[in-house]
Amino acid sequence: MAKIKSIEFKNFRNFENFKTSFDNKINILFGDNGCGKTNILEGISLIAKGRGIRNSNIHNLIKKKADNFRIINNIEIHKNNYDIEIFSEKSSDKFKKVIKVNNDLSKESLDFLNQSISYLIFMPEMERLFQASPSYRRNFLDRLIFSSRNDYNRLINKYKKLLLERVKILQVNSDYDWLNNIEKEICTLGLEIYNLRNHQLNFLNNELSILKNDHKFQFSVKLKIKDDFFIKDIDHQEYLSTLQNLRTHDRHYGGTKIGPHRSDVISIINDDFDASMLSTGQQKTVVLMVLLAQCNFLINNKKINPIFLFDEIGSHLDDINRQVLLDIINRFEVQFFLTGTDKNLFSFISTNAQFYNITNI
Repeated sequence: MAKIKSIEFKNFRNFENFKTSFDNKINILFGDNGCGKTNILEGISLIAKGRGIRNSNIHNLIKKKADNFRIINNIEIHKNNYDIEIFSEKSSDKFKKVIKVNNDLSKESLDFLNQSISYLIFMPEMERLFQASPSYRRNFLDRLIFSSRNDYNRLINKYKKLLLERVKILQVNSDYDWLNNIEKEICTLGLEIYNLRNHQLNFLNNELSILKNDHKFQFSVKLKIKDDFFIKDIDHQEYLSTLQNLRTHDRHYGGTKIGPHRSDVISIINDDFDASMLSTGQQKTVVLMVLLAQCNFLINNKKINPIFLFDEIGSHLDDINRQVLLDIINRFEVQFFLTGTDKNLFSFISTNAQFYNITNI
C-alpha cells in the first residue's frame, strides 16, 4: 500500500519552486483554471511508468527557459519511507525521464517502485467517454489493465511497433520472410491483448453486478468489446491466415484492417441502449461506477491499493455522482487527490480532508 507523503517541484510546468505535504486520505486541490492543479496530478503520476496522465513529451514538462525539471517525492510503501527523485535528462538530442529510488537507479529499485504504485485516473474529457473516439475508449480500458499489470504498456507498444513495421514492408513489397515472422508475432501479441481486455471487462461486469446490489445504482451497466473480427475462440492460425489474406488491402490503404487496435469498448445501459445516449452527467456516473468496480477488483483480487487522481471532478456533480464518489471515498482505505475550481464544490465530503488553494501559490 503506497501513500504520497510530500512532493517538491523544481522547474516543472508552471512551478519554479513548489513544495507541499499531503494527507494520507483525501487531498483537495482547488483554484482558478490554469493555476497548476492538473500539473500537480501530472507530477504525481510520473512516479509510475510512462509519461504521466497527459502522456506529454518530456521536454514539454520543463518550465520555459529552464534546462530540466526535478520532482522530489517522499512515499510511504508498506510503512517504509522512500525518497523518489524524478528528473529530465537530455541524451542524443532527446529528453528522457529518469527515476531514482533512495538515490538508486537499479532495475530492481525501479521494478519495486512500479509494482508498488498503481493509479486510477479521472480526466474531465471522460465525461464524454462514450461519445469520444474508439481509440480513447481503448486507452481508457488499457489504463485500467495497466493499473494491475505494470508490464501491459510494453505489450501494447511492442504490438504497435510491429504494425508500423508491417506497413513499411508492405509498401516496399519486399522481405516476405521477415514479414511472415512479424505477422506471426502480431497475431501472438494481438490475441494476448484481446484476451486481457476481454478478461478485464468480465471482471468489471462482475464487480458492477455485485456493487449494484448494495449501492442501488440508477441503472445497470454492461461493458463489451465491439470488434467485427474478434471472437473468443479464434486461434492463432485463423488470425494469421486472415492477416495474410489482407496484405493487398492493407498495402493499398496503408494500415492493418484487423486486430485489437480496431476494437471499440461499448457500454449497454439497462440491457437496452448504448451509453452514448446518456447525458454528460450520466456518462460521468458510468465512468465513476467503472472506477469504483475497478478499485474493488484491485483491492479484493489483486491486493493492490491504488491512488486516485481525479482531475476537475467537481463539475457536473449531481446528487447521484456525489453519492458514487462518496461511496468510493468511504469504501476504500486509499489515498485521493481531487481537483476543482472552488472549495465549495467539495462541501459534501464529510470525511476530514486537506484543502490546498493552488491559486495563491
